[in-house]
Amino acid sequence: MANETVKIEVALKPERKGTQKIKVKGLEVSIADEAVFLIEATGKQLSLAEYKDYTREHILKTSPTVETLKAIWIDPDHRHKFLQELKESSIHPEILAEVIGKPEADIFDLLAHIAFDTPIRTREERATAFKNREQSFINQHSQKVKEVIFELLEKYRVGGIEQLKGEIFNVSPFKDWGGAYKISKWFGGIKALGLTLKEIQKRIYAE
Repeated sequence: MANETVKIEVALKPERKGTQKIKVKGLEVSIADEAVFLIEATGKQLSLAEYKDYTREHILKTSPTVETLKAIWIDPDHRHKFLQELKESSIHPEILAEVIGKPEADIFDLLAHIAFDTPIRTREERATAFKNREQSFINQHSQKVKEVIFELLEKYRVGGIEQLKGEIFNVSPFKDWGGAYKISKWFGGIKALGLTLKEIQKRIYAE
């Protein structure tokens, strides 16, 4: 199903007129009167509930428990592979979040909710919880490193966990601070910076 295009027509209130569209690679979302998920390559139509079931089935193939899903999620390489597999099956979590009216949801929590009926948490809730819960971790670092940690949390809050990659240091404010090379010196080297970046991701999902 990797090359299939998905067209989604989303139910709105009757007073909404016209059609809005959201397009990403391989996916077209049409905002209409009823929610119909159409996999154009096969012509199969799914309701929102059926599309959630379809998503749940694919999650459970890889992650039979919420614990196994979290273990995948906190490992950047495994998470990337997992998300690619979902997209190849015409599952786009960020679009589903928009469709169900939860655009601020953390994608892990959205997927866990669909598969295991756990509560949906927002990225802001997780970022705030990190700051409150991880004071010991934060305070073991220098002031400059603390600023980096807080800015990384802000990038996560706005754009999600996939923002926390090495490339993030090529954008402001990190670029203005000298990029990964200079910032890594505050951490004790490139390896230490990479390990801290992974540790932050783990701690975001500590609970």
